[in-house]
Amino acid sequence: MSTPASVLAGRRILLVEDEFIVAAMLEDILTGLGAVVVGPAYRLGEGLRLAEEEAIDVAILDVNIEGERSDAIADALAARSIPFVLATGYGDGEGRHGAQVLTKPYTPQMLTAALARAVEGGR
Repeated sequence: MSTPASVLAGRRILLVEDEFIVAAMLEDILTGLGAVVVGPAYRLGEGLRLAEEEAIDVAILDVNIEGERSDAIADALAARSIPFVLATGYGDGEGRHGAQVLTKPYTPQMLTAALARAVEGGR
């Protein structure tokens, strides 16, 4: 039986988050699990480019990037059949394309479990 952490080891995870401190914390968590972080992207354009061009296994997207929604990035990932998790501090509950929603603040365990479910097809 695999654990959420073992499911993420070696996976390429796109990280889109506009808050530097949050992005740095997430990057530490993900690399500590043996994942490869793509990004982090701090702006929508950068996140969209990475979502369209890079090899990615799963992504975590902040819903609100500098006052704009990250819907275009979610759409690009969905078009490539790449699962993703949405993170929000605003309680905008429903996940685009059936994605899981993590409400900030969340724990590393909650993040790990959500990403593992997404990878395993349980968006």
